[in-house]
Amino acid sequence: MKRFLVALTAMAFMSTTTFAADMTLPPPHSNDKLSVMQALSQRKSSRNFVDEALSPVQLSKILWAANGLNRENGKRTIPVALGVYSVEVYAVTSEGIFLYDAENHKLKLIAEGDFRSTTTTGQSFVNKAAVNLVYVETPDVWQNAKRVPPRDAQIAFANITVGAMIQSVALVAETEGLGNCVRGSINITAFKKAAKLSDGKNILLAQSVGKISD
Repeated sequence: MKRFLVALTAMAFMSTTTFAADMTLPPPHSNDKLSVMQALSQRKSSRNFVDEALSPVQLSKILWAANGLNRENGKRTIPVALGVYSVEVYAVTSEGIFLYDAENHKLKLIAEGDFRSTTTTGQSFVNKAAVNLVYVETPDVWQNAKRVPPRDAQIAFANITVGAMIQSVALVAETEGLGNCVRGSINITAFKKAAKLSDGKNILLAQSVGKISD
C-alpha cells in the first residue's frame, strides 16, 4: 500500500509539472494592430513588467523580428555586413535559456531553470519580463566568410546588426501591446556560465520584453 501511494504521488507530480524543452515556434502572423508608422510613434522603453508568459505567437513574432528568415534565399529581417550573420539571439524565460535557431524558427534549450537574473546586474524589473533577449557576437562564423575584415570592423558590424535587431523587436512589441527595454547592464560572467558560452563569444546587449501593467 505504501509503495502504491508513493507511485501515485509521483504520477500526480509528473502530470502537473512541466519541463523546459526545445520549442518549435508557430509562424509569425502579420495581423498587426498598428502600422509601422504608428508603432514608431509609440515606441518607448518600459520597466513595469507583469510576470506573465507571452503567447507562442507573440514569442514567435519577437524572435522572427530579431533574426528571422524573411526570404527563400535564407536572408533575414536584419542587415548584416558581407552576408555574415555574426550575432546570435538567446531567449531567457522563466523556464530556461534558449538559443534561437533562425533557419528552423525554433528555440533550442540550453539550460533549464529561471536564469533571468543573470541577464542583469540588479535591475529588479528584469525578473518579471516574460523574455530577456541577449545578443551575442560569434566571431567564429567569419572563418567561412569570403572576405574577413579586421577584428575591430567585425565588432562594429555586429553592433550595427544589434541596433537593427533591438529596433525591430521594439516595433513588434508595440504592435502586440508589450513593453520593452534595451539594457547594457548584464552580469556577463553569470550569463556566460549559465548559457555555456565559449570564451570567444561576446555579449553585446540585452532587451527585456513582456506584458506591462496599466
